[in-house]
Amino acid sequence: MAKDSPESRQVTACDSVNLETYGILSPLYLAAGDDSLWIAGEGTSSSMLFLLTDRGELVAKGVHIGNGPGEVLEVTSLHRVRNRTYLYDGRGGKVCEVQRRDTVLYAVPLDMQKRLCDDLIPLSDNAYLVLPVTQAYSYALADKNGKLTDSLSYYPAKPDGVSDFTHALACVGTLAVEENGKHFARALAYDGGIDFFGVDNGRLCHISRYERFGMDYDVLDVGQQVPTLSPTTRVGFSDPAVSTRRYYVLYSEELAVDNPTKETCTVCSFDMEGRPLCLYQLDRRISAMTVMPDEDLLLAIGHATEQEESVYLFTYDINE
Repeated sequence: MAKDSPESRQVTACDSVNLETYGILSPLYLAAGDDSLWIAGEGTSSSMLFLLTDRGELVAKGVHIGNGPGEVLEVTSLHRVRNRTYLYDGRGGKVCEVQRRDTVLYAVPLDMQKRLCDDLIPLSDNAYLVLPVTQAYSYALADKNGKLTDSLSYYPAKPDGVSDFTHALACVGTLAVEENGKHFARALAYDGGIDFFGVDNGRLCHISRYERFGMDYDVLDVGQQVPTLSPTTRVGFSDPAVSTRRYYVLYSEELAVDNPTKETCTVCSFDMEGRPLCLYQLDRRISAMTVMPDEDLLLAIGHATEQEESVYLFTYDINE
């Protein structure tokens, strides 16, 4: 991935923490605050959410699976916006603000409720970013009562012969929202590109797309046509994160069937307009990452060695 990349850097981890020490076995999502790291995932206890310091010390945990008060059916996404931590429960249709009481974390539902979205994030007290599936639009803004205030129909180019319905099902992925809610980037499954968006005066806009290769998938007929991996589907971009100034995203050109966890040594950075800035080659493969708001540190999930099964949190100094 040399094209359009003005700089390439080799980076070695400067610190590591074995997350199994805290009972964290399968980290799914990371979100960083000024001096904190939030991890959503499964562990040895029933807790689904963990709060660590930026040095990797556990300070609180909580949020359980269930239908009771403060519980969720799943953690679909985890974001930090306006110095608050939010999780979306797609199955339960709840957007929750995560609050802390001493060493216990709680999920407090907000007014906005909407099921089965790819993601749903509060941008302000009365503005939500909605990423629906199989709608006439792919991005929307809504108020806390669910009333749409703006929408955007944008999809990357689809493979030949694929219906719009099937392509909409394929256009799901992960999202990074800037702290003030004015910019966001999205990396889709089956896609070798990443798209950059803005929110200005209550309107959504597509800023740019950076593409190494287009979307590639097969179609499976299960009563309706749904997307599935093809023998040539590559991993592409995944797991974007954002600081106050830049986006960071994982990248791999490996075949998806050979790398289902999307692990990679490569992290790409972009400015807020989607222009590539730097290509980081880490000293190990990682499956998830986030970046501290001031960009001093990149925090990543991986293994100490290829033979070790324990999951570690690795810290990289990427001060530019």
